[in-house]
Amino acid sequence: MPRDDSLRGAGETSLGGLNLQATWAIPLVLSCIGILMISSVTAQLTINQGRTPFFYGLKQLQWLLVGLGGMIACTLPPVAFWRRWSGVIWAGAVLLMILTLLPVLGRSGGGSSRWVRIGPLSLQASEVMLLAAAVHLAKKLNEPGLTRGRAMGRTLLIFALSAWPFLFQPDLGGVIILFTLSMAVFVQVFGWVIPLVAGTIASVLIFFPVVLLGRYRVERITSFLDPWNDPLGSGFQTLQGFIAFANGGLFGVGIGHGLQKLQYLPAAHTDFILAAIGEELGMVGTFSVVLLFAILLLIQYHSYRSARDGFEATLTWSVTLAIFIPFFVNAAGVLRLMPLTGVPLPFISYGGSSLVLGWCKIGMLLRLMRQKPYPGEEGIP
Repeated sequence: MPRDDSLRGAGETSLGGLNLQATWAIPLVLSCIGILMISSVTAQLTINQGRTPFFYGLKQLQWLLVGLGGMIACTLPPVAFWRRWSGVIWAGAVLLMILTLLPVLGRSGGGSSRWVRIGPLSLQASEVMLLAAAVHLAKKLNEPGLTRGRAMGRTLLIFALSAWPFLFQPDLGGVIILFTLSMAVFVQVFGWVIPLVAGTIASVLIFFPVVLLGRYRVERITSFLDPWNDPLGSGFQTLQGFIAFANGGLFGVGIGHGLQKLQYLPAAHTDFILAAIGEELGMVGTFSVVLLFAILLLIQYHSYRSARDGFEATLTWSVTLAIFIPFFVNAAGVLRLMPLTGVPLPFISYGGSSLVLGWCKIGMLLRLMRQKPYPGEEGIP
């Protein structure tokens, strides 16, 4: 019996439309969960400060609106725009990272200089760098006639030039995320063998010595291995996160009824917001958040497999990883699957830079999912 290609095409079109809608709808749901949890866990803090209980939640809502504008803006340029201007964008991100080290423009927090003051606003430069490096690597590794050796040289050069400001901030977590992203982009184009060797060498010659040279980094490693050894010191945050999950049980204690946010759980609205979700929404709420991220990842994998050319495939891969590597690092740190790194949970943790740049990544993914090019795009190299 002959196959009805018209029905098959209509089904694929319908699936593509659902994937497009889910690509922005899932982050929107995650952002709303974030605003709800931020309002809940900071209510007592803001009351003590003489502010409205919803102060930080309303600020996050403002950043969400800015992020939605950034998403729309990133859907407008043709894909060729990112190929053509990737070098300029990346160089601008490197300059922004350097500015964080200047006392006049840099702003410190949590022992690191990760922000640039721009008037009344503060921008976390590492968020810009992660996206810029993802775009630039996608371009440089898809140039014709590139051998594996030259490609690895380019990858390591881009990584080194992007990462050195992280070491002076200091932000070892940012270095690890950037290195993982760089190797993962190389893997997508050229395979696993060289990145495995490079990762092993980098771990032995660079990361381990850097960790051992910093006392606070050693404390993070020891608290990861045995947080009960120093329950009131380096292991305090990890243990309070466990207590939050235990308090929540299966269905949680309810929004606004969590106890760990009352000065027990540090960074409950930023790096450890997943533990706060576990307490107030329970295992069901935590699993729902993870499931939403998993569905978004599957959708982007389908988009990656449907890309029209190598550059679009690599760009989809790299931008998707720029969202999901921080997610895995944050969740793994909270669940004690790896040492803490101070990385926010995408779309959920409090912070304007992370939220706005996350939505810009969604805008780029939406543009890549749209198969019809804009007028004039066909002739752009």
